[in-house]
Amino acid sequence: MDKKTSIYAVRTTIGQEKGVTDLIITAVTGESDVWACPYCGEEFSSESATRKHMEKCDKRKGDRAEPRLVSQNPLLGRVKAILVPETLRGYVFLETMEFRDVEIAIAGVPHVRGRVSGKVKFEEIDKFLVPKPAAEGIAENDVVEIVSGPFRGEHAKVIRVDTAKEELTLELLGSPHTIPIKVHADFVKIVEKAGREEEEEGGEEGMDEDSFWAHD
Repeated sequence: MDKKTSIYAVRTTIGQEKGVTDLIITAVTGESDVWACPYCGEEFSSESATRKHMEKCDKRKGDRAEPRLVSQNPLLGRVKAILVPETLRGYVFLETMEFRDVEIAIAGVPHVRGRVSGKVKFEEIDKFLVPKPAAEGIAENDVVEIVSGPFRGEHAKVIRVDTAKEELTLELLGSPHTIPIKVHADFVKIVEKAGREEEEEGGEEGMDEDSFWAHD
């Protein structure tokens, strides 16, 4: 991340994160600056192109004039990145020069529910940017449903978890045969945990008061 930029969070309607992002990208890059020749009024997308034209403009008369700025995209070069974590629904993050840029970028964009005050530390969202291993959260003795392959729809008990290969060894439930089968962790969903999961330590009580979550 650029040292001169900060990350800000925008709340969206759940399921509309990509749509909001597309509209923000359009606001950021869809329009370029427009410059005009002061002699003939012809418009160009840059000051340098306008000056080049002015040197040969047929309508040039009298003292040398300056290119005229007709309109300007205030976000050009200011929004450095837009982050849309797949595992964190209802949020879009903008890396930009200042908070005012966020206000401009989301103005009139549907499905934006508001802005989260304060800056976001990269460490707070880093975990959402790294794809979650398919086998994470699955343990031995969990009951899963197979959602793909020849055993699709069958329930099975997890006998072994190979986190390196993201592979599970399963024993089909209700089957007269107890031969173990191996499937990729992407091909199952948890139906029942083997034991009661302990609550995460700290919770909101341990939340950094400067965290953007505390301002949400």
